[in-house]
Amino acid sequence: MTALALAGSAPSARADQPTPHAPDQVTEGRTLISIPDTTALSPSERAILALERGRSAAIARQDTAWLSTLYAPDFRGVAGNGIRIGRQDLFRVFGRDDPVSRFLIDELAIRSYDGAATVTGRLRTLAATGEVTAESRYLHVYVKRETRWQLVAAQATVVPQPAKR
Repeated sequence: MTALALAGSAPSARADQPTPHAPDQVTEGRTLISIPDTTALSPSERAILALERGRSAAIARQDTAWLSTLYAPDFRGVAGNGIRIGRQDLFRVFGRDDPVSRFLIDELAIRSYDGAATVTGRLRTLAATGEVTAESRYLHVYVKRETRWQLVAAQATVVPQPAKR
């Protein structure tokens, strides 16, 4: 069962309440993440997966101190609306989150290279009813600097929602 089907299978559940999930899914903060099969992941890719999970939890806690260790000082991104965004701007966006919304990452792929890694995924925003209210695809770029991975770039692309009938 996909994470979306699982989220939609309990229409009486509220987004501000925990819901049961499949064994290949974890909840980090307010985000339900479908974890890819990790058997073929390299140690670097496993480390990036752990950082992505920690990122979701830190955003929910509004833990900018931890996020500041993950996001490089020279981080640059492009938001789903096409606006260029720096680290501090992004942290302000994280602080504006609607605390009732829940998130679903139901596609996640990690690829590592010599000293770099990419993460691609699909993020869906769920209303309290479980309805998908927004969807985007994203790319995160990590670089290993000295002994730790840092997120140096990100790109989001909004996926248009079908018109309601």
